[in-house]
Amino acid sequence: MSGPHPQFSPACPCPIPYILHPAERVEQLKAFLQTDFGRAQRVNVEALIRLYENGELGPRQRGDPPIYLVEGRRVEKNPWEDESVPNNAMSWCETLEYQQLIQQHELQANII
Repeated sequence: MSGPHPQFSPACPCPIPYILHPAERVEQLKAFLQTDFGRAQRVNVEALIRLYENGELGPRQRGDPPIYLVEGRRVEKNPWEDESVPNNAMSWCETLEYQQLIQQHELQANII
């Protein structure tokens, strides 16, 4: 029933899907290379940039399986759980949840 005042609900009835497009992620990764941690992970970050630029990785969204890299090579198993991967190997996990966590942390750091 319609009344004189419209009803407003600030809640979204369903989650809005967050999609990260390759070009956007490549720009983030290139900027990340300028940080100390990015320089330490250079071999993995540059390999990831190539995967996005070559079209091997498309747009990523929440729920997509993680992409693992070890020393610049894509691997199928989680390197932190795979005993065949040396403890000192440079490992990377590309997942949207982690990217959102990093972005949120950077936003909070910029606000403080």
